Amino acid sequence: MKKIFTLVLATVIVFTVNAQDKKESSGKGFSFGVGPSLAFPMGNFGKVYSFGYGAELQATYHASESFEGFAQVGYNNFSIKSSFGSGSIGFIPVLVGGRYVSSGFSVGAGIGYGSFTKGGGGGFAYSPQIGYSFGSVQVLAHYSGVSATGGSNSFIGLKAFYNF
Repeated sequence: MKKIFTLVLATVIVFTVNAQDKKESSGKGFSFGVGPSLAFPMGNFGKVYSFGYGAELQATYHASESFEGFAQVGYNNFSIKSSFGSGSIGFIPVLVGGRYVSSGFSVGAGIGYGSFTKGGGGGFAYSPQIGYSFGSVQVLAHYSGVSATGGSNSFIGLKAFYNF
């Protein structure tokens, strides 16, 4: 799994380095972002795991003034609640999606694959997102879920990206 994460990370970096550093005056172009993420497990996932934290990378293509496509990859660590023992589980989301953008506000969704580090479980991941951009800083609130054989795990969270 570490090899897949490293490969995806390297691909995003190479893609972004070769892309434009700034949006063109027409509003089109690429940007790259990195930042922290916070997560709060819900449902059965929340019964066993507590607060999660991590970091994410984002590559964004600004197709027009009102639409952007994105790719996100990251890592979140969730601690096991003390009543279930000790330790943690990692979650690696790999998402692609799009957002409608207007006056700094954005709404959209991403889909892809989410993988948990322990037990090797993973499956279809989805993440509706709503956010606001403060210049080069973008803050997103999201609901994320992973559907796999035997059920699903979900959490709500906040992501912040510094875009350059």
